[in-house]
Amino acid sequence: MYLEKLEIQGFKSFANKNTLVFPGMLDKDKRGITAVVGPNGSGKSNVADAVRWALGEQSMKTLRGKRSEDVIFSGSDKKGKLGMAEVSLYLNNEDGAKSGKSTIDYSQIVLTRRLYRDGDSGYMINNNRVRLSDIQMLLAKAKFGQKTYSVIGQGMVEGFLNTSLAERKEFFDEATGVKQYQIKRDESLNKLRSSYENLAQARMLLSEIEPRLKSLTRQVGRLRKRGELETELKKMQIDYYGKIWHDISKKFNNYNLEYLELEKIKFAKEKKLDNLNRNLEELKIESEKENEFDALQAELGRIQTKKDELNRKLARIEAQMEIKLEASGQHDLSFLFNKKDAISKELEKIGEEIGSSNLNTRQEQEKIQNLRGEKEKIDFKIKKTNEALLEEDKKTDDDGMRVANKILNKILEDLEKAESINEFEKIKTLALKIKKELKELKNIIFNGKKPDSRNSKLKEAQVALSGLLREKEEMVNKINENNIRLSIKAERIKLLDEKKQSFINELQEIEKRLRQNEKKQDFKEFEKEQVILTEQVAAAQEKILAIKEKISSISAREEEKRGRLFSLQRNLQELQNELNNGNSQMQAIKINSTRYETRLEDLEIEIRQELKNLSEIKNSKRETGEFDNDLISGLREKIRQIKKQLELIGGIDPQTEHEYNETRERFDFLNNQVIDFGSAVESLQKIIKELDIIIKEQFDKEFKVIAQNFEKYFKILFNGGNAKIVKVLEEAMDEEKEETAEAQKEDAKSELVSMPDIKKIKFLQKHNATGLAGVEIQATPPGKKIKLISMLSGGERALTAIALICAIISSNPSPFVVLDEVDAALDEANSERLAKIFEELSRKTQFIVITHNRASMRRASILYGVTMGDDGVSKLLSVKLDEVKGK
Repeated sequence: MYLEKLEIQGFKSFANKNTLVFPGMLDKDKRGITAVVGPNGSGKSNVADAVRWALGEQSMKTLRGKRSEDVIFSGSDKKGKLGMAEVSLYLNNEDGAKSGKSTIDYSQIVLTRRLYRDGDSGYMINNNRVRLSDIQMLLAKAKFGQKTYSVIGQGMVEGFLNTSLAERKEFFDEATGVKQYQIKRDESLNKLRSSYENLAQARMLLSEIEPRLKSLTRQVGRLRKRGELETELKKMQIDYYGKIWHDISKKFNNYNLEYLELEKIKFAKEKKLDNLNRNLEELKIESEKENEFDALQAELGRIQTKKDELNRKLARIEAQMEIKLEASGQHDLSFLFNKKDAISKELEKIGEEIGSSNLNTRQEQEKIQNLRGEKEKIDFKIKKTNEALLEEDKKTDDDGMRVANKILNKILEDLEKAESINEFEKIKTLALKIKKELKELKNIIFNGKKPDSRNSKLKEAQVALSGLLREKEEMVNKINENNIRLSIKAERIKLLDEKKQSFINELQEIEKRLRQNEKKQDFKEFEKEQVILTEQVAAAQEKILAIKEKISSISAREEEKRGRLFSLQRNLQELQNELNNGNSQMQAIKINSTRYETRLEDLEIEIRQELKNLSEIKNSKRETGEFDNDLISGLREKIRQIKKQLELIGGIDPQTEHEYNETRERFDFLNNQVIDFGSAVESLQKIIKELDIIIKEQFDKEFKVIAQNFEKYFKILFNGGNAKIVKVLEEAMDEEKEETAEAQKEDAKSELVSMPDIKKIKFLQKHNATGLAGVEIQATPPGKKIKLISMLSGGERALTAIALICAIISSNPSPFVVLDEVDAALDEANSERLAKIFEELSRKTQFIVITHNRASMRRASILYGVTMGDDGVSKLLSVKLDEVKGK
């Protein structure tokens, strides 16, 4: 690495931008020397100050100023002051980057420092803004020294020997190349102290947080226990209230459904009752309007009176005939006439009775036919009901329903087949026998897992079946009664027919005998009138029979109407009784429904108080079995016990868990920080120990080389004599006392770090890894016995300092060295010797020499001349002496 170019703008007297280009490797073993010359006051030394300032120099005294803005061109009579100063060093590191020997990866490095008059400043590496520490680390890796041989200004040669032992040791730290390790060591020590402080603070915070965390842990444990109990309580309450709510709701709904079903039946019966009342009223109105019967009765009476009159006339004629026969002594003929008259009357009566019986028989037959028609209608309804029950049986899987339906089907089939009272009585007996079974099956049918609609349909079918059963029973009774009456009338007609035939036979015999005797008697006077009367009587009799037939027909209709009326009244009464029973049943159901509704409302109020939400109860699992009172009692007792436990736990702020989480998180964070800081302390201690070993080994090695070179160059410059550098070790006891006092002062300021830690860190910061308190320089010129450099003359001191600088450069050369009139105090002979040394060392480093010495100028490759005009601005002139010499 070497300095390729230097750009100066606004720095001190270099107001304008100036560029100094320096040669690289002139040949294989020589880097060359650049000389900067000029009259006094022209600004030559500002070149050295610019390099020093760009390398990060912080001392304004070293830069020959008081304030930082003094390095900015302050202006002159002819040129105003500038607002910024900037210096850039262009370093070429191509050889180091290619060979891999350099610890710097850049092949081209541009170090720039810029300062504004308002105080804003900055450092840049390759146009990237960096910190001063980054610059220092880069320079340490590149073996630059800020305080020793890299830039040696006016008076620094003499001042180097006048420094204290400890300050002189700092020069040797840079000279031996351990500065970069010292920087790392100092950074590690600072980090170590910071880690100790952070560790102590974290431990202190942990000690403060830990009691609170323990208290919060206990509270959170109780809170979580309370949460578990509350969760369990809620679960049990949902189970408990759910079972009760569903049970009450189920009963309430069942009562409502039953009430609705009964209400439907009631409405149907009321409608039927209205129809019956309407039919009854119509029948009454129809009976009131009937007057044909009275007219026929009157006509019958009139004809009967006429017939009686004719019969009386006929009787008088027959009486006259009998008298005539008796007068003639023919009493037997008179008896025959009387007998004929009696038989005729009997035949008339029998004929009337037979006619009336035949009429009644026809009416009974019509009535039976009508009753059978009604029975067929009932049978059809029974069949439909049976089909409905069969359909319902197909829709259900319940065994009880199927058994009940089978029983009902059996009854219905028997009812359809029944035709007599005896069969119906058998069916009734069978129905009573299975009534008990039906009651047992009722629970299966109505309390099973069947939908309410199916139960409702089954109830409707049962009610309809009961009505049809009663109606068919009535129809069968009526048909049987009519059949009995019809049979009796048929027997009566048969007897009348036989009696009539007997009278007819007897009458025929009488008439025969009378005809035999008619020839012997003369009844001409009576016969004509008798024939007329007889015909009139027969005609009257025919009319009477016709009228009686009509009257019988009307009577039959009236009888039918009366039967219908009585039936309607009976059905009306039965229906009214059913309605009354239904109303009583509905009232009882309504009372039960209201009671369960009240219980349900009270329960929901309790649920809202306990659970705040009713939806969870409504959505809970619905029990299908019987209501278990023991299970409910057990749940109630468990709920009571959990509530008691919650009362014992008491109320805890819900924010406690949030505070616990925050505290726990804080505690864990600090605990991890303690662990991390502990690990960092151990790591830093290990790093410091390793750095101490590296520093000590490298310092001892390089110090030995510098000591040898120092003696070599001292003898060259003095033509003999002896010189050496001696290590001055630290006095441990005195230093420990001082550190203890300082640690006590530091402890008074801060209580974060323990006394042993402070003492250890302060001791490590104060004492370096080499264990040296400083470096003592001893020099004995030829012919003298003195060793102390304080006893040397000015020239001897300068030569001794230059010898030491040359020894340092020779043993640990930096990329370039800037020398500002270091040969000013030397005579021509010594200047020549020094120039030879520079020429020899130019094989190891690049020299930039600010000088008035001609020996140095002659050995320079490039000569820069610095002049200053009347405007106070320094200007540069350059001459490549190698090219001049070649010409």
